[in-house]
Amino acid sequence: MFDSLNLIADASINIFSFIIALSIIVFIHEYGHYIVGRWCGIKAEIFSIGFGPVIFSRIDKFGTKWQIAALPLGGFVKFIKDDESLNFDKKNSRDVFFQARSFDTAPLMARTLTVLAGPIANFILSFLILIS
Repeated sequence: MFDSLNLIADASINIFSFIIALSIIVFIHEYGHYIVGRWCGIKAEIFSIGFGPVIFSRIDKFGTKWQIAALPLGGFVKFIKDDESLNFDKKNSRDVFFQARSFDTAPLMARTLTVLAGPIANFILSFLILIS
């Protein structure tokens, strides 16, 4: 009886530890995309850890929605794209602001750095864990 309870407790701790470790790795990876995109002038609409129904969210001063979702097996950063940011009249000055900050209209180097930033962040995390 107690052996099965210990087995369940150990399995629960292992699953919880795995989810926490995976969430940290996903956060570092996605934050790499997010911060380099911001540095390159690309507007992030959503930064999410997990998929599915949103459990918690908040919008920061830059207009990015930070959220934690129910299925903690990944994450994503949703950058504003050209078709989502230009739903207004082309002559509107707000359109020019959003167009300059969309992923689609960013220079090739900015898009390349933004895409590569996630794996590079994981590499840096791995290196820091290795040397510590």
